[in-house]
Amino acid sequence: MSKMLVLLLLLAGAVIWIMDLQRRLQAAQMRGDMYRDISARLDRRIAELTAQ
Repeated sequence: MSKMLVLLLLLAGAVIWIMDLQRRLQAAQMRGDMYRDISARLDRRIAELTAQ
């Protein structure tokens, strides 16, 4: 009985955690964070290549 309760609690915790991660990802995508990060990395890489 207690093992089942622990497993159910772990499952519920995992579901809540996954939902939170999905919410954060959607918010980041709406803000464009990922695109700014990628753009900044590409700009640094181009600067390194042109400096050589």
